[in-house]
Amino acid sequence: MKALTIQRKKYSVNIQEVYFALDAVKKANCDLKIDFCVADQGINTTIALTSIIDLTQDAGKILTDFRVSHRRGVQACLDNKDLQYKFIKHPSSKDIHVFCKAYDLFAKEKNLEPCNETKLRFFAGQEALVLTQVTCANTGELLCLHALICNDERARLLHAVSNFRSFADDSTKRNQMSKIHRALYWFEMIHFKRLDYKIYDLGGLGAQTDPELENINHFKRGFGGIECKEYINFTPNTLKGWIAMHYLMEKL
Repeated sequence: MKALTIQRKKYSVNIQEVYFALDAVKKANCDLKIDFCVADQGINTTIALTSIIDLTQDAGKILTDFRVSHRRGVQACLDNKDLQYKFIKHPSSKDIHVFCKAYDLFAKEKNLEPCNETKLRFFAGQEALVLTQVTCANTGELLCLHALICNDERARLLHAVSNFRSFADDSTKRNQMSKIHRALYWFEMIHFKRLDYKIYDLGGLGAQTDPELENINHFKRGFGGIECKEYINFTPNTLKGWIAMHYLMEKL
């Protein structure tokens, strides 16, 4: 499985991030190395739970494993001519900017950090970023958007945005939006399966002590994936890296 590696600088700390590495990646000239989505526990580590879909299964079996409420209406949404589903395998700078703008509106409401556009551009530069979206065919309004990192074998959800804000006072439309959003996940699974990917990763499960994260966990578990425990391993090479490690271990 090909590892994805990016170098970035945050608060004057040089950080190397490695995703999906099966073997040790040669140490780079950095203050802190972070290995994401690894099976083996390191010295300085945090547990990372996630839920994965085995894309080598028959498509019908994957859909059957969805929770009934998740499965209901999904295919109808994909067949709806009023909706346009788009799979952007090679996103442009404009595509990335549009996604980040939509995500930042969502993040502001949820008190989350804004999207790291530079990081997405790094992934795009390695042909490791896929963006997907659903738009209204009549108005062009963006309804749902996803960003995923990929390595030709595993696709991992990085960010998800659903435009529920427009229908805050309309339960019927909110329910329809929920179906559209679930259909986007199924749309992605179908596409990655056609591209011979083996794993669709729902992007992690949060701590059960947080009620809002538990709602997200419940939603992700509705796709019938297999829960697995992975690790985020930290390797500090300098004092700055050591300090940054303790800060980031509290956040990740």
